[in-house]
Amino acid sequence: MTFRDAKTKARGQIQLRFAKRAAKAVATFQCLVLSADPQRGKMLEQAATDGGWRASVCTDAATAMNHVNRSFVHLAIVDLATQDTEGFRAVLEKLTATAGVLSIVCGNDSDPTEELWARQLGAWLYLPGVEESSNLALLCGEARHIAQRVSKPIPEESPAAPVGQESFS
Repeated sequence: MTFRDAKTKARGQIQLRFAKRAAKAVATFQCLVLSADPQRGKMLEQAATDGGWRASVCTDAATAMNHVNRSFVHLAIVDLATQDTEGFRAVLEKLTATAGVLSIVCGNDSDPTEELWARQLGAWLYLPGVEESSNLALLCGEARHIAQRVSKPIPEESPAAPVGQESFS
């Protein structure tokens, strides 16, 4: 007789519910672009759009936080090479704490501690000194493929035998 671990079953059901909710939400993949510089914001928005995302550009942290609270974001591109880095860092901290959100941080070439901070926080990519959107569009496309895989429903697993009850023939 096989037994099903109640914790695994419950955890699987929670994951399945999240995956179904995410699948509904990902009919259009949402990307938040956060940059205080309008020109860099347009460049990052174009890269996200070319990568298959529906991008929303925010120029300040308050607007970005409002956007995050209103809608489900799958990818965040945060430009720390601009002026308002403290507010942007708070938004990035909130986004990286959310399950299923990928984050790309565009940082400064001259600040190695910024990269350490972003990686410890859990940023998917840290890109120092981004100047053009062509390669960034490829990375956004890869992020979309990852988001699609994450949003697919998790197949139901077969029941597992309890540990220590293996039969040896």
